[in-house]
Amino acid sequence: MPDMLAIISKAVFEKEAAGRAPGEVLPVDRYRSASKHLEPLRAGGRLFLFTVRPPSESLWLVAVLEGLRFKDNEWHAPPNRVPITDVTALIPRIRFESGKGIQAAKGALGMSLQTPRALATGDVALLLGAVGGSGGAVEETRINLTAHDAQGPLPCLCRRCLPQSNERAEAAGMSFTRARVDAEGRTLYYWLPDELLPNTQEVAKSVQSVLAARLSSAG
Repeated sequence: MPDMLAIISKAVFEKEAAGRAPGEVLPVDRYRSASKHLEPLRAGGRLFLFTVRPPSESLWLVAVLEGLRFKDNEWHAPPNRVPITDVTALIPRIRFESGKGIQAAKGALGMSLQTPRALATGDVALLLGAVGGSGGAVEETRINLTAHDAQGPLPCLCRRCLPQSNERAEAAGMSFTRARVDAEGRTLYYWLPDELLPNTQEVAKSVQSVLAARLSSAG
């Protein structure tokens, strides 16, 4: 289940967030779109909302919505807790799940991002790192089912330890990327070997299926 990027138009941002600047939190709780490109969010994942600001086409991360539910042709979520962040410097480093970066002619950055698309795991790590640690606030809103493990070779991802963990880790000469699946309002975190990153969605579906079955039998 991918995390997705979507754009908030200049007109909408200036109407609903007039005067807001980087460092302030915009408690938006919905994204008004029925775009078919956002359909993967029905299985889970976060929606990263951006806007492009004049006069120099600055790219701002406006909000991160999670726990999404599609209703009345729009996506609903608990209020955003991530501060507005200028991520313009990250543009050359962003690579979507497709492997393609942001390619836009001068003056057309906003237009080039009109179509929602899936972010790569590395993109998410960059973006959450840019918000100065507020990514931890995002993680705190979930019910984390991951068991505490202080003895394993990789950092523990339980509710208590998660805020101190990074998006990436290494052990036994292998590299891992933090991943998660959602089911019935709960989340399970796990370490995905980087060699399996091309199969991220297949692995996530398998893990989610097992998690959902266990929750169902426990309930």
